[in-house]
Amino acid sequence: MQLSRFHLMVAIFIAWFALFFSSVWSTILIWERSETFTHGFLIAPICIYLIHLRWIRFKQVPTQANYFALIPIACMLLLWIAGRLAQILVAEQVAAFALLPLIYWSILGNKATRVILFPLVFWLFSVPAGEFLIPQLQNITADFTVFFLQLSNIPVYREGLYIAVPSGLFEVAVACSGIRYLIASFCLGTLFAYITYNGWKKRLIFIIFSLVLPIVANGIRAYGIVLIAHLSDMKYATGVDHLIYGWLWFGVVLFVMFAIGNIWRDPLPEKNNEEHDQLTDNKIAVPILLKPLLATLVLYCSGIAYIQSAQNPTLPAEVNLTELGDITPANNNWSWKPIFNNASQQLEGRINNNDIYIAYYQHSLENAELINSTHYPYDFKNWSLISSRKTNDYQLLEINNTNGDKRLVAYSYVTAWRQSPSSIEIKLVQAAQAILGLPQQGYFVALSHQLTRHSNDDKLFKQQADAFFSQDLSKVLSDD
Repeated sequence: MQLSRFHLMVAIFIAWFALFFSSVWSTILIWERSETFTHGFLIAPICIYLIHLRWIRFKQVPTQANYFALIPIACMLLLWIAGRLAQILVAEQVAAFALLPLIYWSILGNKATRVILFPLVFWLFSVPAGEFLIPQLQNITADFTVFFLQLSNIPVYREGLYIAVPSGLFEVAVACSGIRYLIASFCLGTLFAYITYNGWKKRLIFIIFSLVLPIVANGIRAYGIVLIAHLSDMKYATGVDHLIYGWLWFGVVLFVMFAIGNIWRDPLPEKNNEEHDQLTDNKIAVPILLKPLLATLVLYCSGIAYIQSAQNPTLPAEVNLTELGDITPANNNWSWKPIFNNASQQLEGRINNNDIYIAYYQHSLENAELINSTHYPYDFKNWSLISSRKTNDYQLLEINNTNGDKRLVAYSYVTAWRQSPSSIEIKLVQAAQAILGLPQQGYFVALSHQLTRHSNDDKLFKQQADAFFSQDLSKVLSDD
């Protein structure tokens, strides 16, 4: 029994979609609700079209199962299992979407896969990733804005993400970071480079160009918005209109990017009519498919069985958070209060004349986990970051608000195995605990103090933070 290439490709896609439906569906939901990743709906049709362009050549190349591909398949399945257990959605989605081209590679072999290599790699643009770059992009945008304002001889004062000019105050918000422009430009630039150039050197140069240009362009856009608002005495570019200007500007930037790239366009390769005359569909014998497919299926089933056994560990008893020090519980209406949702326990209080906030999570569950992209060490809607400094035990932030208030915030994450201010490090620790079938209990703790002028509050606070975070904060957690 033999299968045509078309039926094989479709059958594998349907099987992949069914096996990893939950991961794929969570990705589709992100495409739907986030404008940053709406382009994900277009990736599959683009990949299908690119494979169609190479279909004649693809059908002529013989296939040979590549068992070496089972090694990266096993690695991706392990990453998928860890992502599922530790609630690391991006790891789960990266692994799930990477598995499809790897499965094709294991069945088609090196020669046939090489013919459609770019569409298989471009498929990874389906994964909604990149929002971790937002804070860095906000700072870069603020740097560009201040630089261009100074070149224009406009008085400017910057503190954190707030930029003050004589006519008003501006904030480089998340929407102004340019992450949407960057991801869209990277995706389109990669596609344009593949279609326009034949050599990988040219393609790589243009892809780098498509990454750098939107960052610079977004800085110019932010400067233009501030300039328009300043020159119009805050009548224009201060509301929804500045978002409209932004997308119009992005359209111009894309046009310029493609126009520049088109200057060095390579000629299209000539079509060989003999290929059409001698076209044969090298069908694939089903027995050849069975070995890599069965091996992948065994690995998948083993992973599912392990997930089922490790998902329900014995949960530890709730902890007494007041054991961390001489804490006086208090219900305070803090404007700086950290954002941590669905915690098992929360504590707000005072210690050594400082605010203290603790959010404890008994276990990692969906939308109820210690490390989550929606969590924040302070209320970013009311406060802006001025500076950040990392020590061995905690992260020290200086924040301010539009009223001119300044605060210091020192925070860290604590698990039974590790204390660290790094959310990535703690998430990896919890992933290891999840793989071992252990509960991923832990808590976030933050100290904060409002600064006053002409005082040494900052030095005293740092001394108190050093003393507090240097103690064994995991003592309240059970090792079970």
